[in-house]
Amino acid sequence: MNLYLEAKKIKHCAIKLAITSACLAGYFLHVGFYVGSPWWNHLAYSFCHANLWHLAINMMVLWSIRNRISVFESLAVAVAASFLPMYVDGSTMGLSGFLFSAFGIMWGKTGRLKDAFVKAMPFIVCTMIMPNVNGLLHLWCFWLGYSVGFLHKCFHSF
Repeated sequence: MNLYLEAKKIKHCAIKLAITSACLAGYFLHVGFYVGSPWWNHLAYSFCHANLWHLAINMMVLWSIRNRISVFESLAVAVAASFLPMYVDGSTMGLSGFLFSAFGIMWGKTGRLKDAFVKAMPFIVCTMIMPNVNGLLHLWCFWLGYSVGFLHKCFHSF
């Protein structure tokens, strides 16, 4: 078996374990961002969840990702998106903004915008019509993530 591929798999698993650990540690904090919240709430919200079901769904999606996750880029996009207009009353928390950012970055690196939105929009629309879910954050995260991934693709080829 190729040792390089095995090392990449182990690294990918370690990254997922670190994210999962951060989410489990942050589960009891219930820190979300809202209009006028301190800046650190925008950084911490991805690792806090409203309830066990919310945490379980996000962990299921995280562990189903087979591609390499751009952790720092995805977190930066999720944080940046949290400062954009949301039009929600309560606080927002959860890993889904990070996950939509990661998916956007992955799709952006392919450069296939139409395919990306055909695949992602049903999920985004579903989150927009669900109560107590900030679907607009998911849209912002995916769109900004796609833009970052696409720019990475364009400038990486030089």
